[in-house]
Amino acid sequence: MIAKVKPYQAILQFLPGLQRLLAYQPGWLRGDIVAGLTVAAYLIPQCMAYGELAGVEPVAGLWAILPPMVIYTLLGSSPQLSVGPESTTAVMTAAAIAPLVNGDSDAYAAQASLLALAVGLVCIVGYVARLGFLANLLSKPILVGYMAGVAVIMITGQLGKVGGFKIDADTVAGEIGGFVSQLDRLHWPTLMLSALVLIFLFTIRRFFPRL
Repeated sequence: MIAKVKPYQAILQFLPGLQRLLAYQPGWLRGDIVAGLTVAAYLIPQCMAYGELAGVEPVAGLWAILPPMVIYTLLGSSPQLSVGPESTTAVMTAAAIAPLVNGDSDAYAAQASLLALAVGLVCIVGYVARLGFLANLLSKPILVGYMAGVAVIMITGQLGKVGGFKIDADTVAGEIGGFVSQLDRLHWPTLMLSALVLIFLFTIRRFFPRL
């Protein structure tokens, strides 16, 4: 005899996050509040920076925080997973769209939105077709090369901000060339502040790796 599955049980199976919320313990509240404040303290400025890195308004980075969190709260199976914008996605968005819009900010925002929707649809298709195994086909050299390329794009994309001037370029070579050609316009206070921040970050990572 096959046991009948009640409708609400089927819903809970599809929404594991909701199942955790229904079984929420009052003793968890204090830790969750502290965790929420801690995450917000770094996630808000981080996502604003990612928005600028992607080539859109910083406020767009803030809007990119809430929907993933709300959706994953209901659909996610892990209560510890960090969900939200990331630097690699921002860089790849800028690299894909910037050459297509010729500096038109309105077109840029529209193209970025369409790209996000397209990627989301591809991910849904991948989930339905159970294509997660494809990630196992990526060899370590490919992943290392991908991360190295993202790092180069991020570094060159920040050269103008470090120097205190604007660089109008859409490629890595153009960013480097624009920076070198404007060395006489360096804003030294900005450059010194950037250097101090980098030294601070490397020092923290070297001597306090657990922070």
